[in-house]
Amino acid sequence: MTRPHRGEALLDYLNQAGTIPLLTAAEELHLGAIVQEWLQHPEPPPALRRRGMRARNRMVSANLRLVVMVCRRYQNRISSLQLDVLDLIQAGNLGLIRAVERYDPSRGYRLSTFAFWWIDQAARRCITELGRAIRLPTQMIQLAFRAQRLQASSPERLSLAGVAERLGQDETRVTTALRTLELCSTASLDRSLDGLEKGATLLDGIPDPHSPEVSDDYAWLHQQLRGLDPLDQRLLQLRFGSDEGHTLVETGRALGLNKNQVQNAERRNLRRLRRRLSPMLHPQPSHSGAAG
Repeated sequence: MTRPHRGEALLDYLNQAGTIPLLTAAEELHLGAIVQEWLQHPEPPPALRRRGMRARNRMVSANLRLVVMVCRRYQNRISSLQLDVLDLIQAGNLGLIRAVERYDPSRGYRLSTFAFWWIDQAARRCITELGRAIRLPTQMIQLAFRAQRLQASSPERLSLAGVAERLGQDETRVTTALRTLELCSTASLDRSLDGLEKGATLLDGIPDPHSPEVSDDYAWLHQQLRGLDPLDQRLLQLRFGSDEGHTLVETGRALGLNKNQVQNAERRNLRRLRRRLSPMLHPQPSHSGAAG
């Protein structure tokens, strides 16, 4: 039997969850009271245990759509971490179960209001734990995230001492958390760069170690450059040897020349290189094989 595609599995789950009827406020209070009676009983009899478990399962199944709604808020985040949304939903379901077991119907609020926090916390914990190849203590990750949010939201640049003071934490602990998070951050080589399922991945951007080096590709050019005078080589290196490059004035200052001398020397050497390289860049077809 072939395994269903994860997109099809998610669709089946949503369809099944959508067929389960919701609870009215009265039903929610009634079932919540049964669950609490079961859980708070020191030694619940079998009949009460069965009633309590049925009531808990009914409350959980009726709120599965709430879990999906909460987990969809993190859709972009889990896509970048290569996490399956069904794994996140299952974690949210565990949070929903804990919420149902802690729900106090005597306070009068709806279960969805109370359960939202538990579901969201379970989803966040799942992302924190499963979204990293290197497992880190949850408290350390949360401290690092809090420090990053504080630095990002502050109108002025905060030092680590200032961040630690505002968080009520020791500066060494904050520094360790941020440094650990930075060193342990990993990315899957199969992660899509454009968000498409079959798009380019990080692996596509890693060069082949057997491909020729840049220096190998331009060895013929370097050979021609070495044929110039040392002063001319230095001039071209200053002007074109880096991404930034030096201005005519800066190059002249380094070589003890004025701007016009640098410009004239540059044009002369470029013309000389152009004459030498033209036959290599635009070879003429050979006529040695033509019939006489």
